[in-house]
Amino acid sequence: MSESSTTKSFHVKSQITGSYQVFFLENLSKRLKLISKNEKIIFLIDSKLFKLFKFEFKQLDEKTRIVEIVCSERNKTLDYSKEVIRKLIDLNIRKDDKLIAVGGGITQDITAFISSIIFRGVKWIFYPSTLLAQCDSCIGSKSSINFDQFKNLLGTFNPPEEVYIFPGFLNTLTESEIRSGIGEMLHYFLTDGVELARKLTDDLENLIEDRSRLAFFIDNSLRIKKRIIEIDEFDTSIRHIFNYGHTFGHALEAITNYKIPHGQAVTLGIDLANYISLHLERISSDEFIMMHNILKKNIPTFSFNEKNIADYLEALSKDTKNQGNKIG
Repeated sequence: MSESSTTKSFHVKSQITGSYQVFFLENLSKRLKLISKNEKIIFLIDSKLFKLFKFEFKQLDEKTRIVEIVCSERNKTLDYSKEVIRKLIDLNIRKDDKLIAVGGGITQDITAFISSIIFRGVKWIFYPSTLLAQCDSCIGSKSSINFDQFKNLLGTFNPPEEVYIFPGFLNTLTESEIRSGIGEMLHYFLTDGVELARKLTDDLENLIEDRSRLAFFIDNSLRIKKRIIEIDEFDTSIRHIFNYGHTFGHALEAITNYKIPHGQAVTLGIDLANYISLHLERISSDEFIMMHNILKKNIPTFSFNEKNIADYLEALSKDTKNQGNKIG
């Protein structure tokens, strides 16, 4: 598929769908105008993004069916998914329709979950709007929603038919959200070597100012993930390498009530994992220092003390990536 509004692209092999393609998009308005002529699509759009990109979404035909998603962690649930399904039914959804999700990880999770169960499955396409979604979650097939107090308990493996990455979305993000995505990219780069990680943090401040330059790192992050998920799409073996720093990071998010964004919590989690590896003599002191100097530019301000260490250890034991008595 070749269009004037897209630049480079690559395929991701999937045992579920055969393969799906990731495009880097130069012109969102042109792309929306093109696809709005298709009567077999329904948009599920992050409501905040819908307002921020009013001009671009005006390119859609007035008859285009749209459901706005109110994106918050408390809406990533079965109950809210039911509300969205009711709206889709009101819009006369059919088995041969396609859902187009435009938003971050919550929009992705809700859309992927719904598309996997309605009519026993309809196709969906993803336009990720956050750096976390663009550099990580948009490929890999995983989706999950929360159930009662249990985070990410319900889920499916359901890759999109296509992914369109528009770097212009990143200009609406806060520095904290950009740093969160950078933390996720660092975790991919450090599983593959140190050169890209060093290059990323050496230019960190400039990248925060000029988000268009992040496209290079997004592309590399996805290509590293692609190599592994094409071997282990269902996360049973080698894909576990991407848990690197995440269990420690998730526990930090939990005890700070998610005030520390995910990717920065993971950055500190990687540093903690490396510190333990150093003391287990799995890495050398030089290797620890080298990686610490890369990571420290994105590590959030946080200190362990007598009050929070017990909460941290408890949260650590409850992480969903743990198996049996082992911490993931």
